Amino acid sequence: MIPKIGLLVCNSGASNTGTLTGIAAMEIIKEFEDIGIFSLPALVNKAKRQLSLIKKTQRIVIVDGCKNLCAKKIAEKLGISYRFYLNLEHDLKIKKLGPFTSLQYSNEEINKVKTAIEEIIGKIRNEDYK
Repeated sequence: MIPKIGLLVCNSGASNTGTLTGIAAMEIIKEFEDIGIFSLPALVNKAKRQLSLIKKTQRIVIVDGCKNLCAKKIAEKLGISYRFYLNLEHDLKIKKLGPFTSLQYSNEEINKVKTAIEEIIGKIRNEDYK
């Protein structure tokens, strides 16, 4: 099944912000049946199935954890169209603590990221019903 909304998240797990993108995205897909997460490593490796699925998904939301913009740069290199972008450092002012800080985050930060993604989902749904 192709999700109505696809999340392309950093989800690196190598830092606090990379971990936060993944945790928030997982919580989102538990709540919304029409949202899915794409595999960033599969896309980097140009896995045909992932490329095909993401190109068929109508709405893509990219979520990066830091100024490196990894998910955004990968999407752009692969020609993946997206309209909505969230960067934890820039948009939510969540400071990246650096390498090996994977477990240094709070429940408050998880909720902040999740809420921001939910707001984007709300905007998408409002556009779809206009």
